[in-house]
Amino acid sequence: MKAPETEADFLQWYEDCWADRDEVEYPKLFGAISEEVYTLEQSGALEAWLESDLAEVKELDPNWGGMGVRVAPPSPEYPYWTYVTSGLSNPFTVVPGQEIEPGAPSGLGYEMVIHSTEEAQWPVLRLLDMMAYNLVCMRAFAMGHRYPVEGTLTGGETKLNGFVFVKDPSRPANFQLESGQVQLLTLVGVTKNEMAFAKSNGIDRLMAKLVAAGSGYITNPEREQVQL
Repeated sequence: MKAPETEADFLQWYEDCWADRDEVEYPKLFGAISEEVYTLEQSGALEAWLESDLAEVKELDPNWGGMGVRVAPPSPEYPYWTYVTSGLSNPFTVVPGQEIEPGAPSGLGYEMVIHSTEEAQWPVLRLLDMMAYNLVCMRAFAMGHRYPVEGTLTGGETKLNGFVFVKDPSRPANFQLESGQVQLLTLVGVTKNEMAFAKSNGIDRLMAKLVAAGSGYITNPEREQVQL
């Protein structure tokens, strides 16, 4: 398909794609989504990465500020908290009148998800920081990646200090918007030793151990390290 050619039609199409993801696709995938959006412009994460040595852009794109994180509270179907980014798959990489090839990614082509046993600020802050890293440093994530953090995931008492990027087997790997395809990258919190195990033995073997231990794809900051 082709993106709308006039500026007004393109802006409406852009907003419609955004709404389709957040208001149609996300509720199907995660249950009811809270109305509040924690945005990048509120977080200061974009500015922090812009000042870093890793920055690959000279100035911030005004399209980025409204991107953020949405939250789905627990439900009978999904008895845990879900935190999901909203914006990396916006069609900000497309210009009016551009032809969109079948199977092409929408925006960066993915959104990131953290499922957790707790309602907390740390998943929101981690996702906002990683979104800003993607945008400002022009470094994308992918399935199978490992991502260590400074300190701990929560900033407090937990043995978890990194993420592995996996496919949640209980959900589709991707979904389709008018602007292109969107992959779901599920981030699972792990310890330093678990991350090293995944590097040597593969993430699938690590996830099998996490599933056997009972935590699986849900990040529980209070859990102990699995036996490796």
